[in-house]
Amino acid sequence: MGNVSEVVAARLRNLGVDRVYGTPGLAVDPLVRALRGGPAAPGFVQARGEEPAALMACAEAKLTGRPGCCLAPPGAGLLRLLGGLYDAAGDRTPVLALVGADPARGGDGSRTMRHLAEVCVYCEEVSGPELIGDALDRAVRAALADRGVASLVVHRRVLAADAPAQLSGADAVASRSGPVPAAVASRFRPVPAAGAPVQPLGAGGAAALDLAPAPRRPGAAEVRRAAGALDGAGRPAVVLGNAGRPAAGPALGVTQLLGAGLATTALARDALPDDLPCLTGVVGPLGSEAAATLLRECDTLLLAGAEDLDPALLPDPSGCRIVTVDREPADCPLRGEVPAVRVNGDVPACLEALLPLLHRTTDRAWRTRVERLVREWREEGENKANRWFGTSVNPRSVVAELSERLPDRAVVVTDSGTALDWWTRHLRLRGGMRSLLSGRLGMPGAAVPYAVAARFAAPDRPVIALVGDGAFQSGGLNELVTVRRHLDRLAELPPLVFCVLNNGDLNRLTWQRRAAAGDPLIPLSAEVPALPYAELARLAGLPAVRCDRPRHVASVWADVLAGRGPVVLEFVVDGEIPPDWAAGAGAARGPGRNPHRTTLAKLLRVPG
Repeated sequence: MGNVSEVVAARLRNLGVDRVYGTPGLAVDPLVRALRGGPAAPGFVQARGEEPAALMACAEAKLTGRPGCCLAPPGAGLLRLLGGLYDAAGDRTPVLALVGADPARGGDGSRTMRHLAEVCVYCEEVSGPELIGDALDRAVRAALADRGVASLVVHRRVLAADAPAQLSGADAVASRSGPVPAAVASRFRPVPAAGAPVQPLGAGGAAALDLAPAPRRPGAAEVRRAAGALDGAGRPAVVLGNAGRPAAGPALGVTQLLGAGLATTALARDALPDDLPCLTGVVGPLGSEAAATLLRECDTLLLAGAEDLDPALLPDPSGCRIVTVDREPADCPLRGEVPAVRVNGDVPACLEALLPLLHRTTDRAWRTRVERLVREWREEGENKANRWFGTSVNPRSVVAELSERLPDRAVVVTDSGTALDWWTRHLRLRGGMRSLLSGRLGMPGAAVPYAVAARFAAPDRPVIALVGDGAFQSGGLNELVTVRRHLDRLAELPPLVFCVLNNGDLNRLTWQRRAAAGDPLIPLSAEVPALPYAELARLAGLPAVRCDRPRHVASVWADVLAGRGPVVLEFVVDGEIPPDWAAGAGAARGPGRNPHRTTLAKLLRVPG
């Protein structure tokens, strides 16, 4: 008879968890041993800290659609774990957090529960071996249904105990210690019986045991009202958000019928290829100028699963009809008494029901205007990327040259800071590519843990992380140790590139201050200690390349992307290159000179 930890490991594997990211400790060591027990258990990836472990779990969930899983001991480790869990909570990503408890060593389960409750949609303390099977099911159900963090606090004595008879042997993986209440079970698809074959995960699958909530069909009357509001629009726009990612096809169909312009939120960036002539890019406080213009000029706006859209970006409702399609009423980004037509239900099903009710517009003037706007915006970006001053590398050219050479099915990860600005502006994703970022919180330092998780979750895909030097110092350097630990298994896989933009400054913060003051001459205000990133990587035993010559950017990218395995690529870039949203700092500001300035002022809470 095995112990409870072995049961937990098997059960996690059957729930679709392929890896557990975490840190060892006395309270969780029985589970760590079980996770290292062989092919029947999920793999265990030891991170350099609890926060990056949670970030890795979040990234894996975003990339695979399955629940991510992280593990931490109690005490101070829990407090560090919370930082990464806030990322998953903010981006509404299903993550299961397993936290140890050991009262004999001062690990108070109730205190741990109080800390976790702040960030979790579900939290439970498991105090007996016979409760663990049901607790895991409930936690994964909650994470998938409410799209957030579910946590279990498990005592060490429970993890080390012999598995009860009803949880041992062949039935350990799928048995239950008690019935699920009907009110809860009715929200989910049936769970396969014990011994049933595990179905392979689909493109949007949730777990091997299908615990994802059943799709909610939209009301026919709501769909008809939405169709009536959209038909006949003179200047329609569609924004596809994170919850609408599975509805990318129907959203594009609606766009074509209406002759609309299209934009995405940052988290839905890769749902559609960037070569669509009507796609204006990422809409956000510091996003695409073309997308900002689209929202400013449209008279009808369809928000498809755009729960992650900043409400401050919405057009004035007195001059624009707004139609929202969301899973639940609470997901709608609108706040207050904004007049809107609302459709609630499974977003793909809502848009599929809407399509037959719409009439194709014959007036293409607005669509022509949007496509011209997109062309001009992209041409301007190309011109800016081809400039440089003195001997420093233009950071725009780093991302533009990468974009020209992106391998098929690449995963591109970005961090907060100006790396995000260049990712928004100059990266062009093709079909089948993925992008990952910490969207809602813009957590600095997330890119490197995200990229490490992407490498483990998608070993056949090239992975490229764009990270600023400040974010790299805030945690990225530590996780290079994790990469070095697994170098033998990673060396022959497609490239894993950590591209560090070294400008010696927290550059976005500097440009926010300059834009707020209207003065481009404010000196660098958040300097980052100078470090030789390529040399540090070599000292850790990793390949590294340093580039400080503008004319070498393209050839360096070509060489690195043609290689295999991990590499740190350091570009010494010019910190005086302004992002688009800050380009008007210090210039005369008339109407329309800087479409981002109003939103930026709100974001910074400064007059302007």
